Amino acid sequence: MVALGIGRNMVKSVRFWMQAFGLMADQPRADPTATPFAIWLLDQKRGADPYLEDVGSLWLLHWRLAAKADLAAWHVAFFQLPEKEVLKRYLLQRLERHAVSLDKKLSATTVRQHLDIFLSTYAASPNTERASIEERLGSPLQELGLARIVPAGEKEELIEFSRGPWKHLSLETFTRVLLDYWELAAPNDKTISLRSLQTGFGSPGLTLRLDERALLQLLAEACALYPALFHLSDSAELQAITLLTADVRKAKAKVGYV
Repeated sequence: MVALGIGRNMVKSVRFWMQAFGLMADQPRADPTATPFAIWLLDQKRGADPYLEDVGSLWLLHWRLAAKADLAAWHVAFFQLPEKEVLKRYLLQRLERHAVSLDKKLSATTVRQHLDIFLSTYAASPNTERASIEERLGSPLQELGLARIVPAGEKEELIEFSRGPWKHLSLETFTRVLLDYWELAAPNDKTISLRSLQTGFGSPGLTLRLDERALLQLLAEACALYPALFHLSDSAELQAITLLTADVRKAKAKVGYV
């Protein structure tokens, strides 16, 4: 509070989002500590991108938020909704049903606020002239272009979810997300199926909004760039990618990642 000049509630907010992005270890009764990912990315002397100037860093942060933070709106929007566009009120209804399925008693106001936070993370306000200064500044993740809000009638808003391929998703960043997902979904397996990479919870296909063709193209390019790390089998009998190193952690080390 003293060092940053912010109030108690803002301290709690900063702590929450640091943990949600995988930048701070969850140690409620201990001093906060940076995670290995935070040091790799943000260290002022040796960090890969301490000022978040590379859009690839935003993709990595987005993946952690969607796949590992256990946030309901992210879960519904990225892993339960096949639609490319949906009315905001329908998305709100889906979120309310998701809360019920988890046996969580949340007020309508709380659910609506949660959805608004999700939308402001990825989509600029359609009423920028009337928006506050904070809303006009926007979230850095809006740069990814994953969603936008479009007026749909007098009192309706339509949420449009974009899909790749993405010109600003580099092969290096995709490979990092691939290895992150591998470590999350199958850390002890040397082979992972294309179906899992396309439709699994936290998969590159869903979190990066890639169709099957775009995903397969990126996998082929990753194998060509790192022939000592990956082998792609794309046949009628087997559609999978195989890790050629001892484990995922060693593969991460070979590409300079954590």
